[in-house]
Amino acid sequence: MTTIGFYHPHCAQGGGGERVLWKIIESLATSSLSDGSILDSSNPKCLKQIIIYTCDQMEKEKIFEEVERKFGIELQEGCGVDIDTVVVPGGDALINPISYPRLTMLRQMIGGQKFMSSAFRIAESAGYSFPDIFFDTTGCAWTHSVAKGSFFFGGKTKVFTYTHYPTISTDMLQMVYERRFSYNNSSEITGSKFKNFVKLLYYLLFALLYSFYGRLADVVMANSSWTANHVQKIWRPRGGVNVLWPPCNSKGFSEIDMNANGRENLILSIGQFRPEKDHSLQIKSFARLLKMKPKPPRDARLILLGGCRGEEDEERVEALKKLCKEMNVEKRVEFVLNQPFSVLKDYLARSSIGLHSMWNEHFGIGVVEMLAAGLVTIAHDSGGPKADIISPGETGFLASSEEEYASKMHDVLTSVNNDEIHQLRKAARKSSMQFDDGEFDGRFLKLFLRHTKEFNISSGKAESGRGRKKPKGGDGRSRSRSRNTSRGSKAKKND
Repeated sequence: MTTIGFYHPHCAQGGGGERVLWKIIESLATSSLSDGSILDSSNPKCLKQIIIYTCDQMEKEKIFEEVERKFGIELQEGCGVDIDTVVVPGGDALINPISYPRLTMLRQMIGGQKFMSSAFRIAESAGYSFPDIFFDTTGCAWTHSVAKGSFFFGGKTKVFTYTHYPTISTDMLQMVYERRFSYNNSSEITGSKFKNFVKLLYYLLFALLYSFYGRLADVVMANSSWTANHVQKIWRPRGGVNVLWPPCNSKGFSEIDMNANGRENLILSIGQFRPEKDHSLQIKSFARLLKMKPKPPRDARLILLGGCRGEEDEERVEALKKLCKEMNVEKRVEFVLNQPFSVLKDYLARSSIGLHSMWNEHFGIGVVEMLAAGLVTIAHDSGGPKADIISPGETGFLASSEEEYASKMHDVLTSVNNDEIHQLRKAARKSSMQFDDGEFDGRFLKLFLRHTKEFNISSGKAESGRGRKKPKGGDGRSRSRSRNTSRGSKAKKND
């Protein structure tokens, strides 16, 4: 049988990366083919086991419930593919940037390698086979070296990777070179030629390491043209980079009534409360909008909807609320935190404008969702939204400054040409269909099967050096088996 291992430390979170992970798993676990491939159940080397290496201390059934609640993805029982998690105790501290206030990227890299080494040993002690395919769905290239060094464990593993956002890019190098201030390039650095030089040297050395590890991947996928271009420049992978847009529930959101009469003057922002999402730009732009002439509707409100991952994000939300008070817009800005999928859909049905402000967003699933729901979407003039999603003036608008965002919002809210706005909404919805879940499933499976056949995985020629072990306490077939494994335990449930 064939085993696939996924590196995704926070598999129970609700971001776009997790949606990609679970859609890939759903596609692999539920596809039934008769072509002699790895997904053909009559093939002795067919896929029988999926392992997720994680640090989320949750029972498998609870994770499945979260996946269904957040993404509407229901993992069916009895499909013949066993899905299990291998938990690395203390794994979050190894990869969390908070653990490394200095030399963050380099130390995270080392921590990620320690994470994977521990995960493989824990899995082996629990009786799991070393994976025939190692799948990194986070873009952490340094994990490839651990999987490729699998001769230590006796394996000959092929590495697939799906990169959402390059850890370091030519844009980041350029920003440091030009001494431009950013959330990850403080004034302490930009104000000193020496410190700036040291940081630039550090970034260049890290980029070399990142390139070396990235080139170890056998199959490289990226979520947008923007990401693919940067990965190609940094990694220079031998097989090139395959652009595979992430799965979006376009058809589901397109069921929302597009009638403008049923919508409120709500400006909706969707995104986790991370510094790179630049919610402060949205608040400042909204404050500028309210001062423009002619006055926008008195009931216009800004809705910031997203998830908080922990204490740091919660502190960020409090800082944003403080900014709202300073800008005198606190009564017209609403924070909607950690809500289920149904609440997101309700706001998409009620809102008129969609707002996105992240510089160099890797793709922009939230942008696609807003297009599909019929919102007039204003996205940042960079990254994936610019490269792949928005056609300015046809399916939405692009902006980069407070003035530009405020001007675009003002144009939409005060427009008297309802027919023109309606046509833009229709074009946006139609455009969003190219990113739908079904399109992703088909493109991913075609790419996956082509490469597994090239590697002869499905014909049994790429054997894992260790024998194909059955996990202790199970026959490796029942998908409903509830087990998370951690260091020093045998098929032990986490309480």
